[in-house]
Amino acid sequence: MGVNPPSLRHDLCVDNRTEQLADGVWRIELAFWVSAFVLANNGHDDTDGLTLVDTGTKGMAPRLVRSIRLAGLNPSAVGDVLLTHWHTDHAGGAERFAASSSGPRVWIGTEDLPVLTGELTPGDAAVDCGRLTRLLHRYAYAAPSPCASAQPLLDGMELAAAGGTVVTHTPGHTAGHLALHLPSRGVLIAGDAVMNLWRLAASPRALCSARSQAAASIQLLSELSFDVLAPMHGPPITKQAQPRLAAVAARFNS
Repeated sequence: MGVNPPSLRHDLCVDNRTEQLADGVWRIELAFWVSAFVLANNGHDDTDGLTLVDTGTKGMAPRLVRSIRLAGLNPSAVGDVLLTHWHTDHAGGAERFAASSSGPRVWIGTEDLPVLTGELTPGDAAVDCGRLTRLLHRYAYAAPSPCASAQPLLDGMELAAAGGTVVTHTPGHTAGHLALHLPSRGVLIAGDAVMNLWRLAASPRALCSARSQAAASIQLLSELSFDVLAPMHGPPITKQAQPRLAAVAARFNS
């Protein structure tokens, strides 16, 4: 099933932890259980540019830049920023990156794009959920800083980064939520479709603004081939990753 990943290398940096999940794939822990990922466009280093997956909050941007540098990579080589969804702990720094001197392109799922550009409020985006979720999105969820230049990232798009990255539309946590499958590296970046906090589990129903689609999305992900499951919240799963995700899908669909 996929490829066997190398032993994870934990590089303790000044104020964060960075680990290499596979050749050309780095996970950066920006805060307690908040992650971003860096992908080498040529599959190995920053010579042909880097692709950043999620940015954390706006305030985490300097730390993210510093973390990329501490990993031995050039932050200015980031040419594309891929966002798994619009929530501010994932997309809060997108506008700041887009306005930087390197000016990377920012991409997000089609259904989440209007929230990131400021055309739609978080409350208006919560249409397939319960009353509590709608209230949370209307009164508790902050919108990310508008990023007018953001572009839609389409389901099935294949990117060259890290030996090949396939965009997979996985609505549930949000309507435009995306996961990224790196088949040649045996890695699945799952976004917030699942979280590995106290245990691997589906995103809490109260946080899902496209609730009716969440079960099908997790089932879809569980049928992919991978050895490392990398959620945005919590450490990566490196042993029995696919069977463990399949078990989550079975529980969620029961």
